[in-house]
Amino acid sequence: MKKNILSLAVAASVAGTSAQAAMYLNPEGTGQVLLFPYYNAENGNETSIHIVNTTSDAKAVKVRILEYVNSQEVLDFNLYMSAEDHFAFTIFADPNGTGGALITRDNSCTVPALGDATSGVPGYTEANADGTTTRVQPFLPYAYADDAYDSIYRTKIGHVEVIEMGTLEGAWEVDATHGAGGVPADCAQLVANWSTDAAGVDGAWKVDKTNGIGDPTGGLYGVSNHLNNTDAAAYGIEAAAVADFWGSQVVTRHTDPGDREPNLASGDTSSLVPDAGAYETRTYAALEAVDSVSSLFMTASISNDVMLNPVLNGQTDWVITFPTKRYYVNGTVPREPFTEIYEGATGPNTACEDLTISQWDREEAYVPPADQSGGPQFSPKPPTPEVTPSTKPQLCYETNTIAAGAGASSALNATMSTDTTANAGVNLTFPYSEGWQRVAFSETGNELPASTGTTLKGLPAMGFAAFKYTNATSNYGFVSDHKTAVATS
Repeated sequence: MKKNILSLAVAASVAGTSAQAAMYLNPEGTGQVLLFPYYNAENGNETSIHIVNTTSDAKAVKVRILEYVNSQEVLDFNLYMSAEDHFAFTIFADPNGTGGALITRDNSCTVPALGDATSGVPGYTEANADGTTTRVQPFLPYAYADDAYDSIYRTKIGHVEVIEMGTLEGAWEVDATHGAGGVPADCAQLVANWSTDAAGVDGAWKVDKTNGIGDPTGGLYGVSNHLNNTDAAAYGIEAAAVADFWGSQVVTRHTDPGDREPNLASGDTSSLVPDAGAYETRTYAALEAVDSVSSLFMTASISNDVMLNPVLNGQTDWVITFPTKRYYVNGTVPREPFTEIYEGATGPNTACEDLTISQWDREEAYVPPADQSGGPQFSPKPPTPEVTPSTKPQLCYETNTIAAGAGASSALNATMSTDTTANAGVNLTFPYSEGWQRVAFSETGNELPASTGTTLKGLPAMGFAAFKYTNATSNYGFVSDHKTAVATS
């Protein structure tokens, strides 16, 4: 998915003038960073993730899978792609546990090797009749083990980020390159580069992470497909692509498997953001480089359709993901543009942001904004309310699934929260069978000031609306990217 759709003329100008100067959301869909807004592995759901290298460079890539409450890592690994490589995996319910897991038959090199039986929650491999190997790697709840809400269920829903760390050169490029049989020359050597052998000798990358690693060149794109096996409704969702993420930095980008870096706070401090048809370069403090990524997704509001037509058995979910929220709320005080901290030891619903919701049908019938209790509200209320509960509707998680309609079930088949549980889905009453709605981020403090350039209003958000309808024989699903609004002060 792409937050802003630029005209071809402007896109060409952006691509031609901003290279190595400022990161930007690439309307052409490729970049050095990919952000997939959603995965779901509960209730028969599966989400397939496809990462494609469109360049002639072999690449070192960080893949990070993040749960829905506070974007804590549940799996992190290094991926080494050959030129023009395509790496695919599916997130599904762990067949040997109660959380999420990754399954793949892809031969591209990863470190650690997926399906590794030596990890704390061991994976496994199975040989297939066609000569391929199936690898399964369960997700891990360790990053949030100290939270009051430490359920393995948290691993079943979230989003995925992919960051290019550099290009492979020399022998390492040869090792990662697929041969005629579709298998890389020597994945074991790339694992050995991060290992210490029986004689106590460290591998090449344990000694020097930059050994045979060139600068990132971009050109990655991502596509995901969400499928529910119960009703066979399927949804295709594109990843947002951030180009020139690294800018002109000279840094060690290539890191150990499982390292928390690089992350979205590791990139350039400048960004290129549209405003009323023009493009402005914004610069942020070096210690707050994540602001550059946040600026690309800043929006004062989100608008999209709602379809609940009973003749079609219509259902609508909205997914709203805040891809950088954890950098602003995981501390002792919140940092703009977010206004509340995450207190995991207290409960999951502690970093909530107030919203204003307006709803229309197709003929301009209108429900005014829910500024006070009694208007449109998400339900149920959080099971662990804040000290001073807000009268406005709130979103508390980093990946939010919102089912529209009174007592609605989820189009994406997400489990709905109750008064005592903190599941992924919440309900938002919509009074019409078809129409549209706007969710506005208008809380005081929802602003992102820049050291150079104007202040952006709102919150950094991405996502889509998912629609499902059913006839006598089949279920159908489709998505619509959210429509956003850049606002400055």
